[in-house]
Amino acid sequence: MENKHGGHRKRMYEKLSGGDKLFDHEILEMLLYSVYRQSNTNGIAHDLLNRFVSLKGVIGADPQELMTVDGVGESAAYFLATLGKCFERVNSVEWLASLKNREAVKSLIKMRFRGKPEEYLELYLLSRGGNVKRVVTFTSEDINRVVLTAEKIVEIISLVKPFKLIAAHNHLNGSSSPSENDVNFTKELQMICSMNNVELVDHFIYAGDDNIYCFADDDRMESIKKSYSMDNVIKWIEKSN
Repeated sequence: MENKHGGHRKRMYEKLSGGDKLFDHEILEMLLYSVYRQSNTNGIAHDLLNRFVSLKGVIGADPQELMTVDGVGESAAYFLATLGKCFERVNSVEWLASLKNREAVKSLIKMRFRGKPEEYLELYLLSRGGNVKRVVTFTSEDINRVVLTAEKIVEIISLVKPFKLIAAHNHLNGSSSPSENDVNFTKELQMICSMNNVELVDHFIYAGDDNIYCFADDDRMESIKKSYSMDNVIKWIEKSN
């Protein structure tokens, strides 16, 4: 049975999904839906903003002070405080948000691959400015190899629509040197990216914090880009005909 506030909440969600401009109290009201399943949160949202002035003030407040606002219980107070800590953490690791140089990529790879017990492959999908839009991770039951199909890569690119893409995976044998499979995968990935107007920036192989190989180190990435681009395939076809 739908609670008596269901109609209002549905309209609020429609406003959110429709891209309408939301007031601060409406955003806070919807956040509180997670805590107050069957209660009207509009009044509580207004009271919180009256006390703490802004959304930033609300989620940055101490839980004990939040609970002094009428209607705010322990669960709501700790939910809002946790949300505030989440924003603090996001803002404190700005280097994760932008992969504009090789060292930034390596820092991210070290954090994500250090101590992994099996082989993983990750794709970092970037905006035009180098900001990370998505990180997609793959693994398999095979401890030494991850298999990723071309169809899956195309599906991810179509969904996220990145401007650039970086690939990274780990080796568990202590060597970061690329295998034949690694080279072939990079060529296939470059071809897929070229066909979808995405720039493949590089492919990194992690074998330890001080043992990270990238295809751009010895100009292999540039060579692959030149050989496995849509333009070159078209030229090859034209020559063949």
